[in-house]
Amino acid sequence: MFIYNKIVKILIVNGPNLNFLQKREKIYSNISFKKLKKELLNYSKKYFKLIFFNSNCEGKIVNFLQKNYKIDWLIINPASFSHYSLSILDCLKIFKGTIIEVHITNLYKREYFRNKSLISLNSNIIISGMKYNGYYNAINYIYDLCY
Repeated sequence: MFIYNKIVKILIVNGPNLNFLQKREKIYSNISFKKLKKELLNYSKKYFKLIFFNSNCEGKIVNFLQKNYKIDWLIINPASFSHYSLSILDCLKIFKGTIIEVHITNLYKREYFRNKSLISLNSNIIISGMKYNGYYNAINYIYDLCY
């Protein structure tokens, strides 16, 4: 069990099209990304400093992760980059903290090409199929370990 005397930083990194959550198919969510971000910030503000990053560009995600590789906690939803991004996988190999991979949908109930996540090869924990509640579960897990 970790004991923290300060506010814990958590990176929340999201890949392609998650900024369009409410506009996409209903299997993803009926909540906008902006509202989800606001709710997560409010939910965790007493204990955590959430640092959000969202990009549709693989290289921008890699650059952000490299700049922040010493942070203790990462919640990442790589979205479609999950299935083929060797560059994000390789970048996560240098990440010093715990990596929690979150998927809004259940990867194993999707098209065959979505059933495998390369990112999972370096993730410590995988949460899949709980819609946006997966983010809350990841934050609760971190809370349980830190406090």
